[in-house]
Amino acid sequence: MEPSTHRHIDPLTYPKTRPLLLMEGGPFYRLERRAGLIKANTPFTIRRALLAAGLTWFVLLILSALHGDAFGKSVTMPFLSDFSTYSRFLIAVPLFLLAEVVLGPRIADTAEHLLLANIVTESDYNKFDAAVERSLRLRDSVFAEIIIVVLAYIVSLTGFRQLAVPISTWYATPSATGGFVLTWAGWWFILFCVPLLQFLLLRWVWRIFLWFRFLNEVSNLNLQLFPTHPDQEGGLGFIGEAQRFFGILFFAYSCSITGVFADEIIYGKIPLQNFAPAIAAYVIFVVLLTSAPLVVFTRKLLVTKRIGLREYGALATAYTGSFHHKWVQGDNPEQQKLLGTPDIQSLADLSHSYEIIEHMKPIPIDPRTLLQLVILTLLPMATLLLTVMPLKDVLKLLMKVVV
Repeated sequence: MEPSTHRHIDPLTYPKTRPLLLMEGGPFYRLERRAGLIKANTPFTIRRALLAAGLTWFVLLILSALHGDAFGKSVTMPFLSDFSTYSRFLIAVPLFLLAEVVLGPRIADTAEHLLLANIVTESDYNKFDAAVERSLRLRDSVFAEIIIVVLAYIVSLTGFRQLAVPISTWYATPSATGGFVLTWAGWWFILFCVPLLQFLLLRWVWRIFLWFRFLNEVSNLNLQLFPTHPDQEGGLGFIGEAQRFFGILFFAYSCSITGVFADEIIYGKIPLQNFAPAIAAYVIFVVLLTSAPLVVFTRKLLVTKRIGLREYGALATAYTGSFHHKWVQGDNPEQQKLLGTPDIQSLADLSHSYEIIEHMKPIPIDPRTLLQLVILTLLPMATLLLTVMPLKDVLKLLMKVVV
């Protein structure tokens, strides 16, 4: 944990480990490659996002139109008046796919920067590479993806079985027996669309788990941290910066549940305030999911801070003692003038270094990053305010919060 004389890595010559590409693997990924949706170095993400939107929202539109439920007054909630279909299949599903080109390179770069910044030293290269290899092996696990598919259907079917349909909708109508009857669009909705959304969501949960599992393995290496690093996180600040990019996932899921809440408010006549506990719980979950896994670095950061305070405290005592003897007590045989000497600047620099150590964070993430993620999470939900107040008042409220 103490400052090392280890040479810094030359990024042109250091022994490369395999990149941590958590997005480029798994059975579903290989299936997309065989289908030509993904090619080497060309993920065709826009094309895949449009295809997913087409297979969900546009197919549902066609099926509901054929059944006469796309618009009009044939049912209480026609397809084009269902907020959740827009938020789920035109926003959330495409964003879950687009997030791959946002988060994939960021995660790989963050992992590689551990080497470039010499935080992981050469003696741990093999252990680091082994951690990457284990992560990639889990990424490619057929068993894991089968479990994800099974869970996606369990969540979808369980949720639908518990669904009460008090009004006629484009996907189901109440039956005389107290249940409901699915339309053509309803069958496609329950057997394909919702499971696809749940699959993409759960696959991201799996990827996030792999990322945090990798960080946990890295935290057990002999990391070279510096107590006076300007990020006040021992040099690990770039890991917290990478967490900011998870905001696209939180935003996507917020859009998805906002549409569901909007339907409940408009058609179910449920007051907006009834959703406050669920929204608050989701915001807390976002903060914990982003920051809690980084606690694996806390012990090393606290040790770095303790050693830094001790060593720089001793250095400060020695230097300030010399400064006091020379400039206060007059032990200055060279008869130097204080004005213009570097002694004052050195004293100030030493004081600044000590302050950095004192303010080291126990978790390598900036509170501003968490605030940005919370704002991204709440932004889609702010549209629910339109159900209780005019647009101009909502905009004024948002401006006050942001500014």
